[in-house]
Amino acid sequence: MKPLRPLSWSLSVKLPLTISAVVAGVAFMIGGVILLDARQRLRTELEDKVLAMATAVSVSTGDAVMRHDYWALYKSLKSMALRHGSATPIHSGALLGADGTVLAHLDPARHPPGLPLSGAREDERARLRAAVATGMPSVGEPAAAGVVESIVPIRAGDMVVGAVVLWISTTELDKRTWAATLTIISLTSALALAGSAVGAAISSRMVRPLRQLAKGMETVGRGDLGAVVPVMPGDRDEIGQLVERFNCMAVQLAEKQRLEQQLAVNEKLAALGRIAAGVAHEVNNPLGGMLNCVDTIKSHPQQPELLVQYFPLIDRGLNRIHAIVQALLVELKADAGRGAASDVRLEDVRDLIMAEIDGRDIVFTWDDRLGGDGSRSCPRVQQVALNLLKNAVQAMPDGGTLTFRAWVDDPWAVIEVEDTGVGIPADNLPRIFDPFFTSRQSGTGLGLWVTYRLVQSLDGAIAVDSVPGQGSLFRVTMPARPVMEEVCAA
Repeated sequence: MKPLRPLSWSLSVKLPLTISAVVAGVAFMIGGVILLDARQRLRTELEDKVLAMATAVSVSTGDAVMRHDYWALYKSLKSMALRHGSATPIHSGALLGADGTVLAHLDPARHPPGLPLSGAREDERARLRAAVATGMPSVGEPAAAGVVESIVPIRAGDMVVGAVVLWISTTELDKRTWAATLTIISLTSALALAGSAVGAAISSRMVRPLRQLAKGMETVGRGDLGAVVPVMPGDRDEIGQLVERFNCMAVQLAEKQRLEQQLAVNEKLAALGRIAAGVAHEVNNPLGGMLNCVDTIKSHPQQPELLVQYFPLIDRGLNRIHAIVQALLVELKADAGRGAASDVRLEDVRDLIMAEIDGRDIVFTWDDRLGGDGSRSCPRVQQVALNLLKNAVQAMPDGGTLTFRAWVDDPWAVIEVEDTGVGIPADNLPRIFDPFFTSRQSGTGLGLWVTYRLVQSLDGAIAVDSVPGQGSLFRVTMPARPVMEEVCAA
């Protein structure tokens, strides 16, 4: 099971959750403040009530304390408990003398008169002594939890003769506090649910154009700009402005794509026109010569020596036309896109060049660190290497040194072909990759042009450095990963 990743959640989920969390947090905070205030108010009321009850008993019992009339004191204490017990849960109560002895207690069996208060702790005795000494009442929560204690001195004239001690249970206060807590939790939950519903509605409205925008961006990423559907902004806020900008961008990109496609078509048509004109010119010359030969032979059938004279001319003309057609076929294959790896190894190019060099005074050096492991090679890489090497061999009619190097210089794959031939004049360097441009009588002018097109189809670049009379260096640089995928395909 994949772990939950809140950062990857949709806005339609995160927005309602955020709104609900904020609403619940605020509601709990306000409810907590209200609850604390209400509890403090109820406690103050309880303390005031217990203080009033103890004060009422102390006022009416001063003379009875002086007479040690325990029965009258008990009746006063019991009457107070019966009168207020239904509204205020009295935990216990006692009338104590100035020395801390029990004068009357609501539980006389456990706390008989004339004896010290049973189970009284030192802190309770200290509060009693302080009330008697100062004559000031006190109210608060003793160490025993769940009760509120009130101590009120009993006076006889100007003299403090005892104290009334009442303990009121806080059970009712706790019940009311718990009820208020449940009410706050219920209200907070209701607010959170309402906030979630409102947040879901708001987020759904906000996220809808963003989802459409994401689909539109995906379509743009695929390059299918004509299929982009304009997104309708729901509001004029930042999201609406973003949607409007996207719509404008999509329209502009579609128009740009249309213009680029139209320009590409125009360029292809122009290139096709130039190639057609070049082909017509290059084919027409040998074709015209061959037709003249054929007409001459037909006009003089009685002269068989003309066959010996004109057949070599016809043969050379046909071979030239064949070379032009073959070069154009290679160009068409380059335009067809990436080809699958063939069964011919890159090493086989070396064998072809060795066969062409046979008998010539050429030293051939082969350093292949690109496909030299015997892997299969793609036709385009083979053709680039073969064209450059054949061109270099033809540039060394008197012999020389031919060097082939291929390696990977991440992220590039590099092929170099260097010769020590006749070189290329500086005036011809800008034109060597033009179709049908050649400086040799027997050349078609298509070899380097086809090579240039093949390198372009591999997203690479080709450069040449040449010195007349010293030789030339052709360097091809291509992205390493796609080339290695093709060269080293299993």
